[in-house]
Amino acid sequence: MPFNRLYSRMNGISVRSLLVRDQPQNNSVVVDAVPKTIQFDESSDDYRCLCGCFHVKTGCLLVAGVELLLALFFLIHCLLVYLQQNTQGNSNDGLPLASLIATLCGLGLGVFTLFLLGIGVVNHRPALLVPHMILQAIAAVCFFLLLVCSLVAEATESTVFYRLLNAAPFEPHPSWNTVALSSETKARIYAISFIYAICAILMIWFLCVVYACYKYLVERRVYMKYCLAFSTPMKTLSAR
Repeated sequence: MPFNRLYSRMNGISVRSLLVRDQPQNNSVVVDAVPKTIQFDESSDDYRCLCGCFHVKTGCLLVAGVELLLALFFLIHCLLVYLQQNTQGNSNDGLPLASLIATLCGLGLGVFTLFLLGIGVVNHRPALLVPHMILQAIAAVCFFLLLVCSLVAEATESTVFYRLLNAAPFEPHPSWNTVALSSETKARIYAISFIYAICAILMIWFLCVVYACYKYLVERRVYMKYCLAFSTPMKTLSAR
């Protein structure tokens, strides 16, 4: 299978689909009664995503569900890190609290865009998908930056970069330049860094799925406007 076709089936990236399937007529002549600019086939394979298993609307809702679970996971993890850090007696350390506030603000904004995403998909409003796509792109960049912080922290054992990861609590105050972490804390940091890597890849893939759904909704709206424009005069004539 060519790469472009495989990419299209994975992410639902489509071109203009056919409103009616080309049917061979007499003498093998193909009839195409609809202008190219408004042709649209909702059941086309071009509007399938996630390896061709789901329609882009269903895939978009599944993406929203997975992202909601990820948001719940990061919320619980950040709360655990903050509570464990406080139990270690580092009351002068304000970074865990700052990380908690930043995480809460980011997750709150993410849940809000997920809410808009759901409304946009259900009510066929493509504009409501745009905020979520913007936030997905920002989230992917942030996850990649966290991976860079993880590599720098591992190479330099710098306390600041370990703090930026917000992956596990540890005792030394951030004013210390470097810190030697225990094997258990390092294992926890490695695990969270691996999750960051997976999330960065998922954000890019999910962004492609949501963008495919956005294109589908835009093309559907164009087609529906065309149908309404041409069906209204017909209804008027039939009513006379």
